[in-house]
Amino acid sequence: MGDLNLTGPLNLMGLLELKPSGKLTIGNVEALVEGAEGQGVPVILPPPPAAPADSGPKVVVKKSFNATVKVNGKLLVTQGVAMQGNNGIWPGMVQASTINPMVKAGNIPINVLGDQSITLPTGSPGFLSAKSGQ
Repeated sequence: MGDLNLTGPLNLMGLLELKPSGKLTIGNVEALVEGAEGQGVPVILPPPPAAPADSGPKVVVKKSFNATVKVNGKLLVTQGVAMQGNNGIWPGMVQASTINPMVKAGNIPINVLGDQSITLPTGSPGFLSAKSGQ
């Protein structure tokens, strides 16, 4: 069958598991699931001359706010918690989707590749465009 592509105004409600043979896409862009990855601006804390505690740019989505809709056993990301750094020590938040305003889960737009997170200690953005997690 391939990918399952959702478009138009749609609100997925209740406990639901989608099982496409390929990937779930929204408007032909891959939907994010927990474990999605991206890159952020390095966190330089503490400030020089001390060495940074963890300046790694890797961002990973750890938890979605909506825990009801799954794709092949993984929760769809509808905002949530992200961590940044080589060891994932800097907390952050996945922002509301700016790319997908129409397809929602529990009235929250589903995040897709290209959406952003924010790393809380610095307020710097993370770009969730490396891997969707699917």
